[in-house]
Amino acid sequence: MARFGLASLGLCTVLWIGGCPGTLSNPDDFGDGGIEVKDAESIFVDNCTVGCHNDTQMQADLDLLSPGVAGRVVDKDATGIGCTDRTLVVAGDPDSSYLMDKLLNVPGICDNQMPVVGSLTAEEIEVIRQWIIDLGGSFGGTPDGG
Repeated sequence: MARFGLASLGLCTVLWIGGCPGTLSNPDDFGDGGIEVKDAESIFVDNCTVGCHNDTQMQADLDLLSPGVAGRVVDKDATGIGCTDRTLVVAGDPDSSYLMDKLLNVPGICDNQMPVVGSLTAEEIEVIRQWIIDLGGSFGGTPDGG
């Protein structure tokens, strides 16, 4: 009988210490582990617009701050000597998009890797890659006409 009492006491202690799951006052704060998921335009604003690609300082004639970034980069020629034959963003095809080459510092890009100050994480680059893929449905389909 003493063993049953000790076992009961132990079980009650475990339940008391573990507590009940209860509820959170703001569960949205904990849904993704506290990591903010950004979209491509937010990444551009955070990394590319201070002193470079904003609505007043448009390096390479590129504004990545104002709304409607896709309309300013899809099917637009790159600038720079030797790079005007490249397309900034080919909707649906990140591998043919010069923007990705600049972010990844692919050999043969004009000038410097982007962003010039700091760098993007692999996750941020993947968000931009996916954004370009998703643009395929908005700007005339995929490169293979599908």
